[in-house]
Amino acid sequence: MRLPEIAIIIPACDEAACIGPVLDELFATLDPERFVIAVGVNGSSDRTAERARERLVLVAETARRGYGHGCEAAIGLTNNVFPAIQAYIFCAGDGASDPRDIRALTNAFDQGYDLVLGSRTRRLRNWSVMTVQHVIANTGLGLWAGLLGGRVFSDLGPLRLVRRVLFEKIAPREMTFGWTIETQIAAAKIGAAICEIPATERRRIAGEQKVSGVTWRRTLAIGCAIVAAGWRTSRSCRPPAPLARTGDFLHPNSSRRQAT
Repeated sequence: MRLPEIAIIIPACDEAACIGPVLDELFATLDPERFVIAVGVNGSSDRTAERARERLVLVAETARRGYGHGCEAAIGLTNNVFPAIQAYIFCAGDGASDPRDIRALTNAFDQGYDLVLGSRTRRLRNWSVMTVQHVIANTGLGLWAGLLGGRVFSDLGPLRLVRRVLFEKIAPREMTFGWTIETQIAAAKIGAAICEIPATERRRIAGEQKVSGVTWRRTLAIGCAIVAAGWRTSRSCRPPAPLARTGDFLHPNSSRRQAT
């Protein structure tokens, strides 16, 4: 059996009712020889970690709340167990992400892309699942990320693949609501090969939404936090000297088509 090369990273806080079915669906969809699944339980007050450990996955726990803290804990454990991991796929722990979209992410990765983003707003049938404020907010935040990064983005979705060398070069510092926008802006400024693919958005399996599907006031507060994180990233991230092709990372002036 070969060692896995791609890690599915699932941050989860108070998702005891969801995490079991999410993991079962992933196991039924993915090739176990290519993928490893790691759950980062962050600041959870329920039995999310226990439910995850009932499956054959890696489970890391941290007392710090925040999407990025859950991702960081899961990535750290994964790298310790499987040091040859080449890429991370970030996936929602509430069932909103469709595992069948992972094939399109990995196909783009195999073609040489460093960052592959699942765009929910590019698939119109998702709009019946996403609330009005969810569609407006994520479309606007995608445009904001594109404005700061110097390219076009249509969404700020949770389903995404990041090549490990790119992730380590970015070294994300926004550990709460700014985790996703920081990666998009920094990757664009670095000159990484980026593409967006349409992705499905589904209703969460159980429990309450923490970001989307909440009140307009809550949506506005979270949106402002993300906007601020994007601005901080754009100010702190300076384009480096031209990158040479290393075998895993693209020169920013590469002739490779960078799809939007």
